[in-house]
Amino acid sequence: MRIVQVDKKLIKKFVEFPDKLYENDRNYVPYMKADLTKTLNKLLLEDKSYFALLAMDEDRVLGRVLCTIARNKQLDTDRCGFFCMFECVHDQTVCDMMMGEAAARLKALGATHLSGTYFPFDQDNRRGILVEGFDTPPLIFTSYNKTYYDTLLTRFGLVKQTDALEYKFDLNEVPKYEKIKKVSQYAKNRFKFHIDTVDWKQLDRDIDDVHKVMEAATTDAIYQDAPSVEQLQSIVKGWRNYLNGEYILIARSDETNEPLGVVIALPDFFKVFRKMKGETNLRGLIAFARARKHITSVRAILQYVIPKYQAIGVAMAMYCQLFETMKANGVTYVEAGTIMENNPPPNKAIKSVGGVLARRYRIYVKEV
Repeated sequence: MRIVQVDKKLIKKFVEFPDKLYENDRNYVPYMKADLTKTLNKLLLEDKSYFALLAMDEDRVLGRVLCTIARNKQLDTDRCGFFCMFECVHDQTVCDMMMGEAAARLKALGATHLSGTYFPFDQDNRRGILVEGFDTPPLIFTSYNKTYYDTLLTRFGLVKQTDALEYKFDLNEVPKYEKIKKVSQYAKNRFKFHIDTVDWKQLDRDIDDVHKVMEAATTDAIYQDAPSVEQLQSIVKGWRNYLNGEYILIARSDETNEPLGVVIALPDFFKVFRKMKGETNLRGLIAFARARKHITSVRAILQYVIPKYQAIGVAMAMYCQLFETMKANGVTYVEAGTIMENNPPPNKAIKSVGGVLARRYRIYVKEV
């Protein structure tokens, strides 16, 4: 067995390895191969801001990992070695050799810690190793992995840094729904705010408002810094095919129209991706067109409220409106997160509208 750095010739093996590893696993969701190949070409070959490793036995891939160095505000360092896209056969020796090589290379580049799984290039995409909640398929942009990954990584020497939590709602069984509606309406009347959906004709204004809320609400408990306006514009452009304007809500003051909070949810296109099997060829596009009409699950990926307006019902009111719209659209199941476990306000807000823990994702760390 040997550990090799991924070059142009090996990108295809890196991309395709999970297909074999998760063969016949109904919960596995492949990356879109063409998109991932394009991303890796940019990160590995053009920008050279990441490096990728494969564990190989002759021509057979046994493991893969993608690494970079970036800021980690929890560790207060600009030189944290992050790993992501970790996949490995059930073999501790393979994991130890591959992750040991990754740690050594990152240390040589000046890193003081190894942390992951976390993808600084795309911070909310498949973040953390799933350690609880293997019984149902993952929703859009959340992780799914083998049950033994936690054992491999902890035996390698990584320890828990923090857990990110995902909550679930069955819209047919949201407890005390009528009470939630009454409390939400009371909060809007008492504290004088209203809730708008995104206006595509004034997208720059709405992106600026989302940025204001995220910047004001970002605390040390939130893993990443608030994105810039330019980064948000890029995210919206990249996600445009997955966005439903009815599921992008901005709470604003009645008096000043200043933004107070934001919730963004996405239809669960992972259901579509499973049908496409990672392919964007004609067969995959036909599967996309058919499956997207039957999406009945949604994931709320982002929830922020400016601190001075927390605990007065702004988040509850946004979720109440979101639930009503989703039910009208035939949605029956919702997940919200991921939320860092040491961030009480959003965890409390989710639970107040009936959220029940669905999945737990772990981010690990060790000194190198």
